[in-house]
Amino acid sequence: MSGPRVLITGFGPFPGVPDNPSAWLAEALAGETRGVAGTLQAEILPTSWESVAALTPSLFEVLKPEIMIHFGLCQRAQGFRIERSAHNRVARRADIGGALPASDAVLAEGPARLDTEFPAASLAAYLRAHGLEAAVSRSAGRYLCNFLYYRALAWASRQDRPTIAVFVHIPQRAAHGGACSEAELLRGAQETLRFVLDLPARESRTRETLSAVPLAVSESLRQDA
Repeated sequence: MSGPRVLITGFGPFPGVPDNPSAWLAEALAGETRGVAGTLQAEILPTSWESVAALTPSLFEVLKPEIMIHFGLCQRAQGFRIERSAHNRVARRADIGGALPASDAVLAEGPARLDTEFPAASLAAYLRAHGLEAAVSRSAGRYLCNFLYYRALAWASRQDRPTIAVFVHIPQRAAHGGACSEAELLRGAQETLRFVLDLPARESRTRETLSAVPLAVSESLRQDA
């Protein structure tokens, strides 16, 4: 199938959350192949400091995704949180195996913060326009969601071709006391995928509109003269 290579990730369980909906959501979204111009692959990452550090370099290099959509659970979230930044910091918090991180930084030589070039605010507005709660966040936290996102953004920044990386925090399912039903979570993920895949065409339409404005103004002035 023609189209970009898309990596979709979710996380497995972690302390206090035996059923992480981001894993189900990533697999469900990757199965949505009808009408999708691209190759979708889901990867469920163990919520483990050591595993994420070991798996991500080979995962990125083998798949060489042009688009990465990462999902993670935020138990405090009331809707979709589109993460604008990842920070080079790590909380001393135990993972699913009870292990603590090996360092206080994600990458020892990395900058304090990495920002996605993806239009996070536009995606949030798009989701709200489709009846879903969504907002932009400036911090992906200090746990494994941020740990993964920082590594993904660092890898994307080193690629010769444009590479999209975006992290979306989702709320817990309503059945587990959260803010969204499974149907709403899946719809939000589907709309996110549509928005991301349509981004090049959307940006092209925007450039065409902007380039046409001076001509339209010029024509109007000539008619008024």
